[in-house]
Amino acid sequence: MSFGAKQVLFDVNIEAPAQSVYAFIGPSGCGKTTLLRCINRMNDLTPSFRLTGEIRVNGDSVYEMKTDRQARELRRRIGMIFQRPMPLRMSVMRNMLFPYREHYQADKKKAAELAVEKLRLVGLYDEVKERLDAPAGSLSGGQQQRLCIARALMLDTGLLLLDEPCSALDPVSTFQIEDLLMKLKQTHTIIMVTHNMEQARRISDRTAFFYQGRVVESGATLQVFFQPEHELTQKYVQGII
Repeated sequence: MSFGAKQVLFDVNIEAPAQSVYAFIGPSGCGKTTLLRCINRMNDLTPSFRLTGEIRVNGDSVYEMKTDRQARELRRRIGMIFQRPMPLRMSVMRNMLFPYREHYQADKKKAAELAVEKLRLVGLYDEVKERLDAPAGSLSGGQQQRLCIARALMLDTGLLLLDEPCSALDPVSTFQIEDLLMKLKQTHTIIMVTHNMEQARRISDRTAFFYQGRVVESGATLQVFFQPEHELTQKYVQGII
């Protein structure tokens, strides 16, 4: 994978098992987020971006989806949560209904019922049930992030991509997000970029360590952290590099 003449990822070959949390760790600028954004083709928005090889989601080759309809279908199946919460500038309920109305035709009652179901799933409904018509921006940072996850779940999403979802949150909100991800992995595949080593150890099933554009080591999280095969991995998880 490259941007113009600059190659940023080399010989990446990993597989994320279904219904698990896969953590990408490594120093800033080593290619973690670039790979994450390749999965739902967000890097396509940069004209100089080039990719060789393939990425498959449930057996379907992502970069063979050429039409707008195929790309739309891809993004419906993949939810993306960013480092900072990104609620739309509208009410809590309209945030929830917006993606559903964009992709499906359904009556308002059914859509509203689904929105309440997803807000309950992320543990947010009881906190906002009296504020569904309030601006989403009036919620706390942690509430906004859970709202963004609930909004992604309004679609038939089987894969969730998270780019440092807790880096802007306080410890309590971080715990709430981590607890939510542990529940969601029962039904979803989750790939997460994190610089928080403790977080990766706590909630991920598998971990890939990136360094200077390459995957140095990947495998079961406990093995990567406590019995790494590569000295570079050991130094990183011990905080030496």
